[in-house]
Amino acid sequence: MKNLGYIYRATKLKDMDSAALVFAILHEIDTDRVDRTQLGNAMELATAAHLSQKRIGRAAYPVDAYIVHPLRNVLRLIRLGCTDTDVLAATALHDTVEDQPREIVSILDRSRLSDESNQQAALDLITEHFNTETSRLVAAVTNPLSDAVRPKTEKNAAYAEHVADVIKDPKVFLVKFADFVDNAGSVQYLDDEAKRAKLAAKYAPMVEVFIAALNANRSLLGLDQSGLDDIDARLKALSTSMMILGH
Repeated sequence: MKNLGYIYRATKLKDMDSAALVFAILHEIDTDRVDRTQLGNAMELATAAHLSQKRIGRAAYPVDAYIVHPLRNVLRLIRLGCTDTDVLAATALHDTVEDQPREIVSILDRSRLSDESNQQAALDLITEHFNTETSRLVAAVTNPLSDAVRPKTEKNAAYAEHVADVIKDPKVFLVKFADFVDNAGSVQYLDDEAKRAKLAAKYAPMVEVFIAALNANRSLLGLDQSGLDDIDARLKALSTSMMILGH
């Protein structure tokens, strides 16, 4: 059959469902440098772990299966020129330990389930089924557990401090950048005005944090100039949109 990769390359990320994202990823990965088996296993595990979850609805778009978020992030990094298999696999799995640790343990080894958070067991299993580096990256982008009654301003400050610290690592920067631009870039499309304002307050201060980390890591990201230019442009666009949402 005719190669249909050109269709996906011409399609915006926000317009793809999970099936289109998977096929786009398979068409666009550099198979000479990316371990397709490892990445495929990471995407399948993430899909199974997030199966019961939905993504917040956006104006003019249907409610998505949650897996579209990590899959979009993987494809975004591939289009930036990322060929680091561990980075791509960790991007697919980036929310599993934070949001769905019980599902990860249940899928990979039910005998290790406990009544506790299951996060460490999930990370241990990712190490065993993938490798130490993929697990390290997932752990780095997993937000620390916080007190549910803690004031929102304190939660946002703790989030900003955590992100600023972990993205000093160039590989973690790539995983977290893809996550951040997908989350922050979606804020303007939310129907709920209160939710828009709350998330804009959380994400707006982070743009400068990512710009500073990009400037520190620029030569260490393994991307060519076009990929770096794309990151610059995306952060600049986010800075503008966050400013508009804040007014």
